[in-house]
Formats: sequence, C-alpha cells, structure tokens
Amino acid sequence: MKAARRLISWLRALAAIQLSDRQAGLMALLSSALLIALIIVWLSLTTRTALLNQQMDALEQQLIELVSETNRTWAQISMVTAQPVMENRARRLGFQPAESVEYLIVSSDEVEEARR
Repeated sequence: MKAARRLISWLRALAAIQLSDRQAGLMALLSSALLIALIIVWLSLTTRTALLNQQMDALEQQLIELVSETNRTWAQISMVTAQPVMENRARRLGFQPAESVEYLIVSSDEVEEARR
C-alpha cells in the first residue's frame, strides 16, 4: 500500500514538472535511443542463445553416436573374448586343456624378494 502511494506521489511530481519543447524532444530522443539499445541487446542475447542451443544439440547427437559406437565395440570385444571362441583359438595355436592342475604355494616374502 505504501509503495502504491509513493508511486502515485512520484507520478504527480513528475507530471508537475514543466519541460520546454526542447527538453521534451531531447527526453523523447534519449528514451528512443535507450529503447533501441535495449532491443539490440535483447536480439543479440536471443541470437547467442539460439546458437548455443544448436551447439548443444550437435554435441548431444555426437554423444549419442559415441555411446552407440562404444557399445558396439564392447559387444565385439565380448564376442571375441567369449570362452568358446578363446578355447577354439587356443587349440588352433596348439594349446591343449590341462590334464592335471598343481598349485604352488608361495609366501609373500618370496614374492617381495622376486620383485626386487
């Protein structure tokens, strides 16, 4: 309520000011120049926003393509490294399944010495 009263009193005070024709013309010119400057700024901001949106769309599309390519690559890797494929490849290279397995127990001290 106080703000409305202040605004009304400010508008009355503004209306009471007597401006000459020259001052009124200058005020209109400055107001027009300010309005044009604000329109130019607004247009440049909206243009920049549109360009950035286009760039974001292109980057999102590139991300989708890269994720798809990565998934295809992982699928190929899983097919090549599947156990039956690896077994067949090893047999073609002359490897054979182990007939017996022997485990070797090594202490951690021996491992540390071997690393040095």
